[in-house]
Amino acid sequence: MSASTTQIHVLSGDDWALFRDIRLRALADAPAAFGANLPEAQSRTEQQWRNRISQRTQFVAVTEQGTVGTVAGAVDTDRNSVHLFSMWVDPRVRGTGIADQLVQTVVAWAAANGHTTIHLEVTEHNSRAERLYARNGFTRTGRIGTISRDDPRAEFEMTRTISETPS
Repeated sequence: MSASTTQIHVLSGDDWALFRDIRLRALADAPAAFGANLPEAQSRTEQQWRNRISQRTQFVAVTEQGTVGTVAGAVDTDRNSVHLFSMWVDPRVRGTGIADQLVQTVVAWAAANGHTTIHLEVTEHNSRAERLYARNGFTRTGRIGTISRDDPRAEFEMTRTISETPS
């Protein structure tokens, strides 16, 4: 399988169940990669899932194996930037280019909407994700934060100027 057999779709509020299902799979597979936790996500109502979709542009990757990846983009008006987050690819298809395709989809979406920078955070020790982002033109900014008030794990900010071509 390759990224060329992958279709990327944008979810709407009516796709809340698909969004819930892939998000729960992501949290179960890689809990250390996200600020959210599985029990909290499992307790969300339909309306809460719909609200989350309305606050972002949520993309999913679909192959003959079903929905195998997801990523979100949202405009960060405080920073005049786009925030890339909630990135996950099913372990069965990692290494096939789907993660790159998802990142490139958010970058293209941001550019099409007139944005010139995009930023993200990557959890410390998630070297595979950091390599993915670096391969797609992102570099560390030097900013280091924590995932949340309740989760002191470090995360590093990375950014990319959208007009740049990744090396």
